[in-house]
Amino acid sequence: MKSKKTDINEAQINKKTKRQIAAVVISGFLIMLADIAAGASGGNIPVIEADGHMYMLRPDTGSETGYLYLTAKVETDEGKVDKSISVKLDPYEDKAAVNESQEAEEEDKDISGEERIGYELRSLADSFNKDVSLKRIELPQYLDTGEKISWEVDRQTNTLLIITFVMVLSVIIYKSRFAPLNRRKKEQAESVIRNLPEFVNRMVLLLNAGLVLNSAFEKTVEESISFHEGEDDYFTGKIHEIYQSMKSANGSMHTELKRFARESGIKELIRVSNIINDNVSKGVELTDKLRNENEILWITRKKNCEERCRLAETKLTLPLMIFLIVLIVIVITPALLDL
Repeated sequence: MKSKKTDINEAQINKKTKRQIAAVVISGFLIMLADIAAGASGGNIPVIEADGHMYMLRPDTGSETGYLYLTAKVETDEGKVDKSISVKLDPYEDKAAVNESQEAEEEDKDISGEERIGYELRSLADSFNKDVSLKRIELPQYLDTGEKISWEVDRQTNTLLIITFVMVLSVIIYKSRFAPLNRRKKEQAESVIRNLPEFVNRMVLLLNAGLVLNSAFEKTVEESISFHEGEDDYFTGKIHEIYQSMKSANGSMHTELKRFARESGIKELIRVSNIINDNVSKGVELTDKLRNENEILWITRKKNCEERCRLAETKLTLPLMIFLIVLIVIVITPALLDL
């Protein structure tokens, strides 16, 4: 019989957490660099400036359609209007081919202000593919209505989003670093609460039968090991270690039991170990004290079982609600289909 591994301590967890956070930060930094490199040009269409004008270079023949994100700053009588537009350029073709789908004249629309500017900029972006034989397309400096345009390449990066994600993930890792250790401690406490009343009850029966303390303990451990054979139970594994220490190293039962209780931090086990130690050191009445303590342990175990039952009922609420909704849908659907 072996108990579950308990060699993971807070120092090891903190060290592992630091490595995980460092890995997340480094990964986020590399992703951010790749994102900045990918979005530095605002797309895969090259943009050049010459003689105060900006030109887009159409993708080569056989290439995929290019894209570019631009910000148009239009100067109007009411002030400057910024609009973001997405430009797509079809690959270059060495012939004066005109895209017929773009030749149709746009219908006049009774719109004004920013809405009109946005409409004109979209029409302008669509017009760039009318003639695919133009290798270099100039970005116009004025709209058809005379407003001046200043163009800027819109850098499509997600730096802020990546930084936020890295920070949130790092906080989650840091906050939940002790979750496995706390879960293991909770399982160990449940094992002690579940097995301790039965263990103490056996010792009381054996002490009343005339056995001395060490013999009663050894007999109780042997029966517990036989009963839990093949199980990975924390409490049974620990008392088996105490039993082995008594047999092989002539260890002190009450000292080992007190050490085990102190390390576990479980108050029920601490009370039992104190009763046994008081009997060894002071000669106090052992059987009656253990019997009274055993009654308290059974009450604690009963309350623990009731809490787990209530928790199980709560967890079953959502599946039952889903089942009820599905049942209602199955019953109502045929009636709705007949309407």
